[in-house]
Amino acid sequence: MPTVSPAQRSLTLVTGAMLAAIPVITLVVWVTLAADGVGEFPPTWAPLVVLVAAALAYAFCELAGFRAPALEYSARPAAEIEAESWRRFTQSTFTRFAVCEGVFMLSIALAFVVDSFWVVLVGAVLALPLVAWEVWPGPRDQQRFAASLEARGTPSYLTGRLQD
Repeated sequence: MPTVSPAQRSLTLVTGAMLAAIPVITLVVWVTLAADGVGEFPPTWAPLVVLVAAALAYAFCELAGFRAPALEYSARPAAEIEAESWRRFTQSTFTRFAVCEGVFMLSIALAFVVDSFWVVLVGAVLALPLVAWEVWPGPRDQQRFAASLEARGTPSYLTGRLQD
């Protein structure tokens, strides 16, 4: 079984907490906004705005969210290169999270404009899988980001240490 680096363990823990915030905030907004249950479905434009925002967030994350300047070759120790790679990956993860979470935050604002909790539900249903797919620091995201860091041939050690 591959060992998990402390940086990966820490980032996974933080990402899990950020992901768990979406259902918690949804519940808090429900207590605030939905006095009579969920209410009537809002005008069509409001959920469509949230859907378009989710599509744009997905496109941004897929097209630009995993790009990073390639590592420069140097005689630095592997541990230092790995630490730099994890710093860059963490920064990219938080940027992707902010973009994906923006979909949910937009849905909350729109819910108060149209006075319907349905918009928050639509936002949560779109944001949860979007955050899970684009932000969770699993092998897919690590490999995509490592490929960007390793474009000039310098190993990033992001997906594990090479055998010495």
